[in-house]
Amino acid sequence: MPVPPTTSTTLLRDLGADAQSPRWAELVARYRPALLSFLAAKFPTLADAADDLVQETFLALAKRLPDYRHAPDEKGHFRSYLAGILRFKAADEIRRRLREEGALAGAAERASAAADPTEEELREWRHAAYEVALEQYLSDPSVQERTKQVFLRVALGGERPEAVAASYGIDRNAVDQIRARATRKLRVLAEELAR
Repeated sequence: MPVPPTTSTTLLRDLGADAQSPRWAELVARYRPALLSFLAAKFPTLADAADDLVQETFLALAKRLPDYRHAPDEKGHFRSYLAGILRFKAADEIRRRLREEGALAGAAERASAAADPTEEELREWRHAAYEVALEQYLSDPSVQERTKQVFLRVALGGERPEAVAASYGIDRNAVDQIRARATRKLRVLAEELAR
């Protein structure tokens, strides 16, 4: 089932009002893959705890949502807020491990976890969001298989539109329209995931 295209203020308000809401599945489905990708990129040493850390992030969010006010222009995007919670959970896990090992190594990773996201981290977050959006698009049963294949061959495979059009018995204009529609849909999905 495709993820809804937007994370609305209504959804956030509903979840803030009811920590047991069945709508949590929408939010988790939307952000879990991107959070896991972000964690893998920034904290590869925590791969064995990734699922737990993402789960803890959503639990912490459930406690904070009643007081959360979605105002991207003032407070930044929701994705940054959620990524910030995950960074603190990752930093806590690193500190716990260092205490257990009695080691002082990892100071750079701890400092990075406590800092605001860098441009590189935001780029990685957007890249992860695009990958998740592409997965959603390719698994969407409402999109015809031929449409997916045309898009993949032209946009990602680098094949000439004329050759792809000829192989499917359609005209070049149809290939251009397929690519344009798919690109727009992916952009919207990725932007919503990256918020």
